[in-house]
Amino acid sequence: MKLPVLLQQSLNQAGLEGDWTLTPAAGGDTALSGVIDNGLSRYFVKQHRNQHLLEAEALGLEALAKNLRVPRVFHYYGASEGGILILEYLPIAPLTSRNEWMAAGAALGRLHRSEVRDEYGNHPDNFIGATPQSNPNHLDWVGFFANERLIPQLERARQRGLPESAQQRTVWVIEQLDRWLPARPPCALVHGDLWQGNLGQVHGEPMFYDPACYHGDPQVDLAMLNLFGSAPAAFYQGYQAENPVTLRYQAWPVYDLYHWLNHYNLFGGQYARAVDDTARRLLTTR
Repeated sequence: MKLPVLLQQSLNQAGLEGDWTLTPAAGGDTALSGVIDNGLSRYFVKQHRNQHLLEAEALGLEALAKNLRVPRVFHYYGASEGGILILEYLPIAPLTSRNEWMAAGAALGRLHRSEVRDEYGNHPDNFIGATPQSNPNHLDWVGFFANERLIPQLERARQRGLPESAQQRTVWVIEQLDRWLPARPPCALVHGDLWQGNLGQVHGEPMFYDPACYHGDPQVDLAMLNLFGSAPAAFYQGYQAENPVTLRYQAWPVYDLYHWLNHYNLFGGQYARAVDDTARRLLTTR
């Protein structure tokens, strides 16, 4: 199989010579991905028409690598035609055993207590999926989450035709965010896109990937891990053994609302009900 021109250019720049074959990989809603192999070495590669998206991913992986096991970034290549990210190849498998889930929780707990900052955001702008995500510095978490997360997503959703009732309920949630969010929660480096599909293991060691990093309330990662199904209790046992904090469940639906809006903006009307239902539940809580 002849390699795409952009990929061949990135291999040349990286000094990866040889007769490479490319095997497309299944999955991935944002970037095209595959495995390249020359008989001696193997890498995982991603390609996207927006070079900045993969550059941001590389920066996120490098930030997490100080405290978490992530795929190592071997090379990033950007051009007007798009970007290529060349990563360490790893045989990542799902978490299955209690010990694996506990180890994953412990690893995330260590991340969340290892790099504490005074200002929220505090990371280069990046993407959540294919949606731009801005991360300027804020001293107030409620202001950050309103102005850099919910309001931009709501504006995009309005343009895409989100039903008026869901729009209005989301506005009411934004106007009352201090009902559910503290002004100054702990400020730590977060993965930012930690649904269960971005977490696995390699030979029993927890592996995190596809981040959308910034500095924020660690509970955003805990909330998203439950967006499409609950994480096992062993995960929280491992997490709290390393980072013994209260799980602030009342904030989780607010953090979910951001991701439901983003899913609506990326994938369409099937997620309008999730936006409306989440906002409705928040507004009826006391």
